[in-house]
Amino acid sequence: MTDKLMLEPRDTFESREFYIKAEANIRRNNYGEALRLLDQALKISPEHPVYLSTMGLCESMMGDPVKGEKMCRMALQLSGRERDPMLYVNLGRVMLERGDRMGARENYMKAYRKDNTNAPAALELSRMGVRKKPVIPFLGRNHPLNKSLGKLRHQLREKRVKGLKKSQ
Repeated sequence: MTDKLMLEPRDTFESREFYIKAEANIRRNNYGEALRLLDQALKISPEHPVYLSTMGLCESMMGDPVKGEKMCRMALQLSGRERDPMLYVNLGRVMLERGDRMGARENYMKAYRKDNTNAPAALELSRMGVRKKPVIPFLGRNHPLNKSLGKLRHQLREKRVKGLKKSQ
């Protein structure tokens, strides 16, 4: 989703209207209707990367994240060098839906680096939260010892937070 109201070379007013309506449906979690509207937009502007990427997001949210990821990656290829940050945000959302948190974070960071005023990228990064430092810093983050100690640290913090809430 994007806040740009300027028409791009691949846009028409009619395709933009379909896209705006699709965005509204996405905000209401009505992905089926958004898919229908995006299909109409893509019939008019078949090589519009943002429309294709948003359609990939909808496909993912409708239960087909593999197809959604393919569409998002195709949109990135179509966009050439001037990539809209939303292409990365949508791909990140699809990757998160597939359970690939690291890939999602990388794409959100690409969007944020491209445009640090991009609200959706900043929002998704804040939703993911800040990663804690490894418990044993000289071992890699993915070392089994750091993984298990990190999980234990998380459980202890959760218990402490619950205890504080009960005492209030």
